[in-house]
Amino acid sequence: MKKNFWMLGLIVAMFAASCDTELDDSSIKFTPRLVVNSFVNSDDFFSVQVSQTIPMTDTTFPDFIENANVIVNDGIQDYTLSYNLGLSKYVANFKPVAGKEYKVEVSVPNFSKATGRMTLPNKLNSPKSTWKDNTGFDSFGFETGTITCFIADPQNERNYYEINLYRYDDFIQEWVIMTPTTTDPFLNQNAAKTDLGGFLLDDRTFNGGNRQFEFITSFGSAGNMYKYLVEVRSLSVEYYTYLQSLANYRKTTGLFSDPTPIYSNITNGRGICAGASIQRDTIQ
Repeated sequence: MKKNFWMLGLIVAMFAASCDTELDDSSIKFTPRLVVNSFVNSDDFFSVQVSQTIPMTDTTFPDFIENANVIVNDGIQDYTLSYNLGLSKYVANFKPVAGKEYKVEVSVPNFSKATGRMTLPNKLNSPKSTWKDNTGFDSFGFETGTITCFIADPQNERNYYEINLYRYDDFIQEWVIMTPTTTDPFLNQNAAKTDLGGFLLDDRTFNGGNRQFEFITSFGSAGNMYKYLVEVRSLSVEYYTYLQSLANYRKTTGLFSDPTPIYSNITNGRGICAGASIQRDTIQ
């Protein structure tokens, strides 16, 4: 017993000493690099946000860079994007087209030129989502409803999806994200959760097929005329890989684990260039 107690004390002392040890970063030379984030979708104008990396010891977020030269090429011509102060982004006057590859080039004085590429996936042509009331009961015996989301997956290609659910709040006059609850074993076992609370999945088990996913709406929606929005995003492989890396990062940020790096596809910089085609169904 005394031996075990002594060993426990030694481990605690070693852990405390390691916590008090500061990282000697005096020999690390920090070189700022551009951070380029371009999350584009089929419904909005092409946009790019530019900032820079900061040292590990810096606790403040960097300002967005407003004097960059941002060029987007669609394989035919170059487009120079203008800075929008309200959005803190460089915005084009066109929306991306499905199936096209886009190259983003960002130049800023005293930085290496940063580049990224992505292809916007095709938009789904799936059946409209539905909602039924009084389809079950929760653990307290209250009635629940069911939202059914359909995905008609294209054949002979790898596809990636993100499913998000929203409910319209009449009081604040805005769409409010709903954390989806499902009994679907595929989603519960294979799909990752996104920052929005939605599901991230690929088509490896249903390639070329039609799938439906059911989500439970809680008591309080049953019997009321709530308006729902079901959003299915067809993601580029870059977008999927980035969101998957975020989900893995959240799982590996514990005290005794090495965090998973966040995916980046920006050459000579950090960030992500990715796209999504969106199908939205509003249910009254």
